[in-house]
Amino acid sequence: MRDQPPKSGSGTERLGNTKVPGNAPSSFRDGTAGPLVRCGYKTALDRRRLFLLRTMLTLALCWCSAAGVFAEQSLHYETADTDLKVVQIDRSRDASLVSVRVDTLGRVFVGGRESVFIYEPDDDGGYQLGREIYRFPPHSWVFDLAIRGHDLYVATASAIYVLPGAVNGREALQAKRLIWGQPLGHLQLGFFGLAWGPEGDLYFSSGDPLQHYGDFNRPDHWGHWTLFSQPEGTATPYTGVGGVLRCRPDGSRLQVVARGIFRSCGLTFDRHWNLFTDDNDREAMPVQYVPARLLHVTPHADFGWPRGWMAAKSPDRADLLETMHEGLGREAPVGLAYYDETYFPDRYRQKLLLARWAQRVITRHQLNRHGATFKTDEQPLLVGHDQSRPVGVCVGRGGRIFATLLHMPQLEGSPTCPSDLIMITRADDSAEHPFEPCDLPSVSAEKLWSEVSDPSWSRRRWAHTEILRRGGRLLDEAVRQLARTDAAEPAVNHLLWLAAASQTPQARQRLVELAGHEDANVRFQAIRALTEFFATSTPRELLTGALADPAAPVQHRAALAFFGRDDALPDELIRTVAGSRDTYLRQSAALLLAERASLVKLEELSHSDDPATRLAGVLAAGFRLTLPPATEPIGSDLLLSPYPDSACVIQFDDAKIDLRELGRLGNFTVAEHWKAGQHAAEQEALFDLLVDLLSDKSEQVRLQAAHFLLLLNDARSEPLVAKTIRASEEQRLAAVPVSGIRTISGVWTVGPFPDGDAGLKATHPPERGPIDLAAEYSADGAKRAWKQLTGRYFDFSRTFEDRDGVSYYAYCRLESPRRQRILLFVGSNDGVKVWHNGQAVWQNEVVRRALAFQDPVFVELQPGSNELLVRVQNVSGDSGLFLSFKSLGQVEATLPEKLATASLAERLKAAAQSDVSTAISSEFLDVDWSRAVGEGDANQGRRLFGSEALGCAKCHAVTDAQAGGNGPSLTGASRRFTMAHLVESILLPSKSVSPVFRATLITTADGKQTSGLVVAETADKVEFLLPDTTRRTIAKRDIEAQKLLATSPMPQGIVKTPVELRDLLAYLLSDNPQPPTVSTKN
Repeated sequence: MRDQPPKSGSGTERLGNTKVPGNAPSSFRDGTAGPLVRCGYKTALDRRRLFLLRTMLTLALCWCSAAGVFAEQSLHYETADTDLKVVQIDRSRDASLVSVRVDTLGRVFVGGRESVFIYEPDDDGGYQLGREIYRFPPHSWVFDLAIRGHDLYVATASAIYVLPGAVNGREALQAKRLIWGQPLGHLQLGFFGLAWGPEGDLYFSSGDPLQHYGDFNRPDHWGHWTLFSQPEGTATPYTGVGGVLRCRPDGSRLQVVARGIFRSCGLTFDRHWNLFTDDNDREAMPVQYVPARLLHVTPHADFGWPRGWMAAKSPDRADLLETMHEGLGREAPVGLAYYDETYFPDRYRQKLLLARWAQRVITRHQLNRHGATFKTDEQPLLVGHDQSRPVGVCVGRGGRIFATLLHMPQLEGSPTCPSDLIMITRADDSAEHPFEPCDLPSVSAEKLWSEVSDPSWSRRRWAHTEILRRGGRLLDEAVRQLARTDAAEPAVNHLLWLAAASQTPQARQRLVELAGHEDANVRFQAIRALTEFFATSTPRELLTGALADPAAPVQHRAALAFFGRDDALPDELIRTVAGSRDTYLRQSAALLLAERASLVKLEELSHSDDPATRLAGVLAAGFRLTLPPATEPIGSDLLLSPYPDSACVIQFDDAKIDLRELGRLGNFTVAEHWKAGQHAAEQEALFDLLVDLLSDKSEQVRLQAAHFLLLLNDARSEPLVAKTIRASEEQRLAAVPVSGIRTISGVWTVGPFPDGDAGLKATHPPERGPIDLAAEYSADGAKRAWKQLTGRYFDFSRTFEDRDGVSYYAYCRLESPRRQRILLFVGSNDGVKVWHNGQAVWQNEVVRRALAFQDPVFVELQPGSNELLVRVQNVSGDSGLFLSFKSLGQVEATLPEKLATASLAERLKAAAQSDVSTAISSEFLDVDWSRAVGEGDANQGRRLFGSEALGCAKCHAVTDAQAGGNGPSLTGASRRFTMAHLVESILLPSKSVSPVFRATLITTADGKQTSGLVVAETADKVEFLLPDTTRRTIAKRDIEAQKLLATSPMPQGIVKTPVELRDLLAYLLSDNPQPPTVSTKN
C-alpha cells in the first residue's frame, strides 16, 4: 500500500494506520431512489455529517448542469414485487461501487474503481458510513471480493490478491498478489468473479483481452501468456481466451476449469455445487454473438468463443454447448449470485440472481434440469430507471439481497460516476433489520456442524468454507457425520465433500457406497468428490457403470472422471455418452477422446456405420487438430502477434511490470500456426481424415468436418470446404417449397443495345460501372433511358423496339438484413447474364422461350442493399424476362429512386427549405461533389468512418471480412453506388429507406417511446439498434404499441462539414477501402 493523501469530500475519516486513508466513498446520504428506506445512523457525529452532506448536495445541485454527475432523474430504481422494498445504504459521488460481499456479522465489503470499503452495522439496524480499508492503483477496478476466515480476497482487472486479516484488521494491510500475468487488453476484459468451491479452492473468471484479433469470416483467435501463481515464481503457460480457473486459497495448484468465454463477470455455485457464470455479448458482431449467455460451467468445457456462441445460433455445429437461457437479448450481464434462503417468500428460493447492466435490472432465474445442464426463465427482481444500472449482487444479513448500481448513460472504459449501495428486504422488515450474526472463525466445532445443517444455503456455505479452512479433525469428523446423516438432508451435499477432503480410506469407502445411492444427486456428488480427491483409486467398474446411469448429470461426471486417469477409455463411453444428443455429454466425450484416444481409434469411430458415432469421431479428430492445449508452451518456431504496450505494462499494487520480460505472449489463429509450423504425421493423418469426412453420408458430419477444416485455411482443403458448405445451403434452398418462391414484380429496364456478332461478349454502358438511373446512353444513334416495368413477366418486345440481335437490361435491389445465400430464378428469351454488386455471377448463352424458373442461380447477398443487374440477349423473336427467388431469411426486392447528379443540389436545397427535421446546412448545397470527391483524403475518411463521433463502423461494413453491426453493407461501394446516391443517403438518410432497414417505434406501458432498427426478436423480447449506435432490448410484455416507420434509424446530421463528407466519400468510393480501426469500447 502506498502513502496517499485522503480524498477530499464528505465522510473522510482517518483510521489508526497512518498509511491507509480512512476515506468514505464520497458519500451522498440523500436523494430519491424510487420507493426505498434509508438506513439509520449510529452517532450524533454521523447526523452532523448528514446535515453537512445534505447542505453540500443542495449547493452542488444548484450549479450542476442537467448532464452533471448527480442528476436526480438518473437515480431511480424499485423492486418489481410489492412484497419487497429497497433500503439505500449509501450513495457515492465518484467511487464507482461495483462489487459487494456481506460476511456473517453483517459487515458489507464493497469494491470500487480502485478502493475497498467496509460498511459496519450500527446499533439501530442501519450502517455506519463506509470506510476505505485499502486502495489499489488508479483504475484497478475491484470487480469481486471473497471472504475466507479473516482474509479478504480481491479480484482486480489485472490480478487476484489476498488482503490477510483485512476482514477484522484495519492497520498495516498489505495486498499479496496470488494470480497475475494476463495481458490487460481492456479494463473490462481482465479478472472478474470469485467463488469458493466445494473442495475449498478459489474459482475465478477472466475475460478475453484480444477480442478484435483474427479473421471473422472463419472466427478463431487465441492468446498466449504466462500466468504466475504460488509459491512465488510458479509460472504456467496459458493458451486460451476468457475462461474459469481455480487455485488453492494460498494461490497454489492453478488449474484451468473451462475456456471459450468472452467476458465472464459473475461466478456462483448453487446448493448442489453446480457452477454458473454469465458472458457478455459481442457488441460489434450481433449476428454472431448475441444474445448474452448464462452458462453452466463444468470441468473441461469449451464454450466456443470466438469460434461460435451457442448451439441454437449454429444448429449445424455439434461442437457447441447449449446456453441456459436464449432470451437475455443484447446485454452486459455483470454480478451473479444464488438465493436459497428462508427469509424471502418461497418463490424466490433456488434462484440465480443476475445483475444486468444494459437492461437496468436484476433478474431471478429458476434452475430447471435439462439433461446434463439446465434451462431457466427469468423474472425481474429490481428494476432500474433512466441511468441506474445494477452491477453487483450478493446475499447476506439473514437472507437479504445486497446490490450496487452505477448511474451512467453509456458504457465507458473506466467511468467515474455516481453509484449506490442498497439492500433489498421484505416490505414488512423492521427498521432494525434483525438477523443472527455469527463470527464463524471463532465459533466452536459444534456450532459449525449445526450451521452445515441450517436451511439457509448461505449459512451452510459459510460453514463449509470455514470447516475446510480449519481442516484436521473437523474433516475426520465429517466422515462420521456423513455416516449418520440421511441422504435427504441438505447437509449431505456438504458432508460428502468435507469427508472426501479428509482423504482417508474410510471416506473413500463411504463415497464409493454413496455412488450407488438411489438418489441421483447423491450419486452425482459422490462421483464428483471421488474424482476430486481419489481420481486414480476410484474403482473403474464404478465409473464405467455410471456412464450408463439414467441421470445425465451422473453420466457427465463419470465421463469427466476419466480425464484424470491413465487406464484405457471404456467402450461404454462411446455407446452411452459420445453419441448423445445432449451437448454437454457429447462435448465432454469428444474432448476426452481427443485427449486420450489413439489415432486408430479416431479413424475407427469416424468410419462407423452409426452416424452418431461418426459425429463423435469427427468432433474428437477436429478438437485434437484445432484446439490448442491450455497449459503447454507455444513452440519458438510459431510466431505470436504482439499485444500493444498498454496491455503488457501493468501497474500492480506493489510494482509496475512489463509482462513481455517474463515470457512469450501474443495472439495467433490456428490457421496462422498451421501454415507456419511443421506438421507431425498424426496431424496430417487427422487432416486427411477430416477431408475424407467432407463426403460423409451425414450432412451433420460433413458440415462439422468443414468447420474444423475452415479453421485451418489450408489451400488443399479450402475448395472442398467451400463446395461442401455451398452444397448444403443449396440443398436447403432447393427444399424450400414452391409456395416459398417470391416473384420480383418491378424492375428498371433499358435497351435495346445492338450486340452484332459478339452476342453476350459485347459490352454496353449499363454493365461498365455503378448503375445511374438518370443516365442516358447512345445506341444506334438514339438515346436510351431507364424505364420502370412492373408485373410478373417483363416484356421487352412490347416495351421497346422489337428487334433481333440486341440486349436489354433489368435492374433492381435485393435488401437483406444479414449475409445469406439465395436461389435466384431467371427465365429469359433468349440468352442471359447476371451481375450481383458489379460482379458477374451467371451467364447462359442460349436460344429459348422464356419460362419462369429456367436458370437457378445461387447468389451470396451482403447485409443491406444488393445490386442485381440482368442482361437478356435477344437472338430472334420476342424477348422478355421472369425473375423470382427463394431465401432462408428475410429478403426484399426494391426499386431505387432515379436520382441525377444535376438534381442532387435541387433535392438538397428543397430539404434545406423544408421542416427542421430534414434541413441541411447551406454549406453542403453548392458543392460540386463529383469534383470534391476527387480532392478528398481517403485516409482521413477511413479514420472518420471508424471514429466514435460518427460511429459508421459500428453499423456498416466496407469489406466482406468486416463484421459490421446490422446496418446495410457498404462492401464494394464504388461498384454499387453512384456518388449522388451516397451523398443523399448520408445527408438525408430517411429520404429513401430500404424496407428491411426502416426504423420501428415502440411505445411501452409507461408511455416511453423508443425508435430504432429491430435487429433481433424472440418470443419475449425485441432488440433495437438505436440512432446513437447503442443497443437496447425491450420485453414484449412491456410493449403497448409497435409501428414501422418510413424513416431510417440512421440520424441525420452526423456529418458536420463538407470536408468530412468529401473525405468519407473518397474513402468509400476508393478501389479497395480497408476497414478502419474501431474503438475497443464494448
